[in-house]
Amino acid sequence: MSGHRGVDLGATHDGVPVTAPESGTVSFVGVVVDRPVITIDHGNGLRSSFEPVESSLAVGATVAKGDAIGTLMPGHCGARPCVHWGVRRGEDYVNPLEFVLDLRPSILLPLSRGWPDPGQDDRAG
Repeated sequence: MSGHRGVDLGATHDGVPVTAPESGTVSFVGVVVDRPVITIDHGNGLRSSFEPVESSLAVGATVAKGDAIGTLMPGHCGARPCVHWGVRRGEDYVNPLEFVLDLRPSILLPLSRGWPDPGQDDRAG
């Protein structure tokens, strides 16, 4: 199944360290098509892959959330430096932003639910 599944995250420049979004075990380090890729198995069927990321880590290495897992190489977004982050749960690709952003719809509550009236000064009294 071909196509772009994941998100491209902008970087300040090529050569920056790429860090693990969550703890896990390195399950793949190598070249896919023509780009260096590293994949981390986070457990429970959840895996993150990053490209183009060159890494000196070996399969089986454990990483903690925030650990450097490699270095961003040029090439994925043309002249703009970026890292591609893909996430799979089992064999299904999922939106990586689900893990870093709250994508639930916003719910606005009425003022009558005990919130102070913005025109009322609750210090008087």
